[in-house]
Amino acid sequence: MVRLIVFVMLLCTGLAGWGGVVAIGQASSSSTQPTATQEGWRKEFDDICSKTQDAMTFSKEELTALISRCDALKPKIEKLDETRKKVYLERLRMCRGLYAYVLESKEKNDK
Repeated sequence: MVRLIVFVMLLCTGLAGWGGVVAIGQASSSSTQPTATQEGWRKEFDDICSKTQDAMTFSKEELTALISRCDALKPKIEKLDETRKKVYLERLRMCRGLYAYVLESKEKNDK
């Protein structure tokens, strides 16, 4: 069970890093730079998904809060251009899936 959790965490971390390279690798000019208010979702995204490596240490309440934050962020990401939307929705889905998996695991262990 622990090996499976570690594998899922490593997989999510690796894929998240790969997705970041794709998103960051895009060329941009100053005329196409989004404003700070348009990129507000990015700070929330980074904060949520940067915690996946610590998922096993969170309480059930903290995991539930992170899952709710993922759900609230999804509509903002859906408004992005197609390429960025595809990358960030997939990364968000993986982060949310990991938190949900750990929460489910903790709930099963409490029974």
